[in-house]
Amino acid sequence: MYWVSLLLGYLWGGIYSLPAMRITKSTDPWLTILLGIGLTITVTTIGLLIFISYLHVIYAILIANALLVIRRLFGKLDHNVERFGLIHAFCIVVSFSYAILFTK
Repeated sequence: MYWVSLLLGYLWGGIYSLPAMRITKSTDPWLTILLGIGLTITVTTIGLLIFISYLHVIYAILIANALLVIRRLFGKLDHNVERFGLIHAFCIVVSFSYAILFTK
């Protein structure tokens, strides 16, 4: 399950980051905003598909975007898919782990 989550994270991270880099020409803050929107879409979709409560989905969105901003503070995201893919994969693994542990 975790390997699938990591693979999906890197694939979806690439799907979101490559067009976002082209649209914004890798300039911040627009790149970070577009990547945050993509991350929010992924976390919301996973949360709603596995029937996590709305409050927990909101918490997951806030935590995921906080991780993105923290990662951005420690280095640039431009021209490197792996930097966003790692954040995306981590959020997917945590979402699935939460679903396994805390859903009925």
